[in-house]
Amino acid sequence: APAPAATAAPASATVAAAADAGPLVIGVLLPYTESAIDGDIGASQRRAADLYLKLHGGKLGGRDARLVWNDESALDPATNQVRVKQFLDKDHAQLLLGGAGGAAAQLLRDTAEAQKLVYLDTNSTARFSKSAYAFHVAPTAWQLSEPLGEWAAKNRAKEFYAAYADEASGAEAAAAFAEGLAKNGGRLTAKAAVPAKSADWTKVVAAIKAQPTKDVFAAFYTEDAAGLIGAWSNADLRGAGYRLYGPGSLADYEVLKVTKEAALGTVTSYPWSVDAAGTDNSSLINAFKGAYKDEDTGQPLVPDGYAVEMWDALLALDTALAVTKGDATAAALVPALEGASFMTPAGPAAVDKATHTLVTDVYIREVRTSGGGNGLLSVSTDRVSAVRDPGN
Repeated sequence: APAPAATAAPASATVAAAADAGPLVIGVLLPYTESAIDGDIGASQRRAADLYLKLHGGKLGGRDARLVWNDESALDPATNQVRVKQFLDKDHAQLLLGGAGGAAAQLLRDTAEAQKLVYLDTNSTARFSKSAYAFHVAPTAWQLSEPLGEWAAKNRAKEFYAAYADEASGAEAAAAFAEGLAKNGGRLTAKAAVPAKSADWTKVVAAIKAQPTKDVFAAFYTEDAAGLIGAWSNADLRGAGYRLYGPGSLADYEVLKVTKEAALGTVTSYPWSVDAAGTDNSSLINAFKGAYKDEDTGQPLVPDGYAVEMWDALLALDTALAVTKGDATAAALVPALEGASFMTPAGPAAVDKATHTLVTDVYIREVRTSGGGNGLLSVSTDRVSAVRDPGN
């Protein structure tokens, strides 16, 4: 498959100094094996990373790059510490990527701070403590939820019930959604923190149905998102007039494969959509379809939000390394990242120097039936431009 036009290696002019330095080794901590909790996240991001490097000749910023992968554990912080130490001691990694969960992202951030290496968060939405060496290039919980709150209060309803995973990312999402609602005269009528990975979804949905607010914000992902939507359908909340909203992970591609028509009408917010307006979105989708097939259906695989998060992270890194001529030391790479702007498949993006987060457009999406053998997809209905996380 041909490389997407605007994602060709930035400033592909010669980088002789980088070539002399040898391959750039990047340690990636994500759950990507079938046995890993939230393995869908890492598997999708690994596909995107492998494809990006393949389309760019195995180089970032003109320098040969090698990704070293380790499985992230959602249950055992000690395991993650051992695997990050392996990146440093055995693999001699010069950069760090990954972090599906907030705890792993904080560990990678702390490691980057201690070792003076650059770290790019590729998925965790929870804010971590600020570091000169860490960049939150995945969308934050605030970026996903505050714009959705503003949009919902303006276009759908003023009052919402909120249910969210009882962890930092869920709490931050609910607070940001309430902040957005308030800007257009809306409010949360009630909220409930739900145990992550161990909820009784029948009881959670029964509590939602027992209260009168019919517009519901829900911040969950992977198995939890599928569990909520399945119980929502079994209780026929849609038939009872309830409507479901949440961050993009609530209706991710793998979730929709499980929930099927039960997710129809779910409204989410994300910095990407299959029909996003970026000039290279169709090129990315076609390249992905050409490279991968869905393991269950055999159909060409469409990238999901997790894949695009990794794609955007490598775009940011590629752009900055082109400026440094492949120099990945923090002294060179940090200022290059802080000045980076580039075109993602979804539109323009730039790294915010003050917060080390990505300034990006956010799409309001709705789950609808798609053609082309891809079942259900989240398609855009509106767009909020240049969303900037205000920081901690």
